[in-house]
Order: sequence, then structure tokens, then C-alpha cells
Amino acid sequence: MRRRPILAAEVTSLCRRGRREEPGADTRTTFTTDLFQALKAADLKPFMDDDGIKRGNTITSELEEAIRNSRVSIIIFSKDYASSSWCLDELLYIFDQYRSKTKTHGILPLFYHVDPSIVRLNDKEDDKREKQFGKALDEHEKTFGKKKVDRWREVLIGCGLMAEFPFPKQKYSFPIDFIDDIVRTTGKEVGISIKEAPVFRYDVLLSYESMDIRENFIKRLDNELRSSKFIPFKAERNEMDRDEDGTSELMDAAISRSRSSIIVFSGNYAYSPRCLDQLLKMFEYSTETKRLVIVPVFYQVSKDQIRMQAENLAASLRGMYKKQFEREKVERWKEAIKGVAQLPAAEAFSGAATKRHLKQIVKAIEEKADRRPRKLPPV
Repeated sequence: MRRRPILAAEVTSLCRRGRREEPGADTRTTFTTDLFQALKAADLKPFMDDDGIKRGNTITSELEEAIRNSRVSIIIFSKDYASSSWCLDELLYIFDQYRSKTKTHGILPLFYHVDPSIVRLNDKEDDKREKQFGKALDEHEKTFGKKKVDRWREVLIGCGLMAEFPFPKQKYSFPIDFIDDIVRTTGKEVGISIKEAPVFRYDVLLSYESMDIRENFIKRLDNELRSSKFIPFKAERNEMDRDEDGTSELMDAAISRSRSSIIVFSGNYAYSPRCLDQLLKMFEYSTETKRLVIVPVFYQVSKDQIRMQAENLAASLRGMYKKQFEREKVERWKEAIKGVAQLPAAEAFSGAATKRHLKQIVKAIEEKADRRPRKLPPV
């Protein structure tokens, strides 16, 4: 029997510095990787041609075979999609399968930070960005001729009219919800019911007391993680969607969708109910599921100082906030602080953070959390 996987077609491109980059560069390290992993986790057998462009300027026979043997093609339209002739040729081949006599091949278009009207080549829009696809096709015409480019225009308009999943959209306040909907819809296309796509959205969750941490340290750490191909989530100070436990729906989702967490202990971390609620959620989730690896960092404080904060926590909170917290909750906070403080630390430093400190923290994530920079898994 012929193998019939779902095709997660990586059909986006990035153009910069006057030369064409590999297709998918504007979404591959984040969104497309997560979508691929979500489809794979849902047992939908995804295929992605990750290096076809390196073998030439035309789509490969291997990719053509994968498209023919797939039941659904997921097409990701991003802002620079139309700048790549390779992507447009791939789209044309997919559309030919979709319009074939057998009618066994489906198309699921995703509009990632672009409006479907852009893909429909709507020239009535006044915004110059709305004409980005049209301008790219006009440039292609100089090289490939009007006949071929008109075929590209036809299939782009056809996909734009399908308009299944535009993002961002108000209901998709958290990107993983977008991916979950795509996976469920893809499953429906092939007769498989999927309740949730078990996929990690972030490699590292950063938890810290923003009133206490120098902003340039967190920015530098965030940049160091990203330059090492990790995807971080910063637990910023915010009040949105707070539940009775003091955390937010966004934070709860980030904890459950993160591979690891860096908790930056600083002088006032343990005096912040917001930070303590985050710490408790992460500690209990890590203990119960073993899915989240916690790596502490001691920023201008020692383990003993953090331990003493835990021991004196109830009195400190009453004095600072003039608010009586339930004894049971305070005890859970204390237990979480002690538990995390006893874990192997990524780094502890008393002065300003250096480049060496940042690299040591990233190395700890690679080793202690056993996580390497994001790489697509094999099919």
C-alpha cells in the first residue's frame, strides 16, 4: 500500500541583501518547526523538504513524489513567500495535484502574519505592503516570462480565496492555539479526531523579578539564547487574565509548553507573590510531570540568601504587603523555593553579568536540561 503522509510543506522564503535565501527562513526556526512537531506528535506523518533548495533552483523529484503521496498539503504564506520562484513552483505542483481528476489531495492554506487579500493580489488596497506579492511577481516576469508568472498568479489567487487560517487573529492570542487548530483541522481532513497537539512551544521559560533585575541582563540573556537557536519565553510583569492563584492563562500555557525554565533568583525574587506563584506552578508541574527541567541562576545573591528568604517568608510578606496569605500557600511557596534553590545552578555571580556568564547559562540548558538548539526531527 502506498504511504500517504500529511505534507507540512515548507513553502515560505526570505529575501535579504539582494540575494535569495533558503525557503522558509522567516518561519522555520519557530512556527514551522513547532507545527511540524505537532503534526508528528499527533501521528499525522508530516513531510518537510528541508534542503531541497540547496540541490538546485527547481523542486526535486523527491518532493514531487512526497506531494503526490500526501493527502493534504499545508501551505504557509508569510510576507516574503512570493519572492521565491522555488516556492511558487512547489505551490503550482501542489495545486495541480489538488485539481487532478482523482480529487484525493487537499490544500490547507495558512496566512502567517499576512492578510489573505495580499495572496489574492488585491490591487485595490492602498497600503504598499498589500501589493508586496504583486510586486514580487512583476519582478519574476522579467526572468521567467508572463506565461509562467500568470500561472503563479492564478494559483496564488486560488489559495487566497480559500482563506482558512489567518494569523494573527483575535482568538489566537497565544500562537500554540493557532497550531492546535491547524492540527485538529488537518486530522479532520483525513478522518482522525485530535483533541490536543502535544508540542513544546518554547525551549526556555525565563522567570525573574523585573523590578529587581537590570533589564539589560535579561535582554542579553534572551539574545544569547536566540543566537544559540533556542526559543525563549519571558515571564514579564503583567496583570492580564489573572486567576485566583495569581498567575495568568498565558503563563500557565507557557509553563506546560516549555522544555525547560531558567529561574533568575535576585534580591527581591522571593518577596514577590507574582514570582512565587510562577515558581510554585513550575516546581509542582516539574515534580508531577517530569516534563519541565528547572535550572536556577543566582543573580547577585547566594543560595543561602534565597534559603533564608524562604525561611522568613511569611513574616516578610506580612511586613511588605500588609496582607495575610493563607498559611498553606506560604508553606507551599517555601517548599518550592527550597526545592529549586537546591537544584544544580547554571551560574551564580555577585557582580555584573559577563559574556562568559551568559554562555555558561546557555551551556547549562544544553547539558542539565539535555536540550540542544532546535533541530527538525527526522520523518
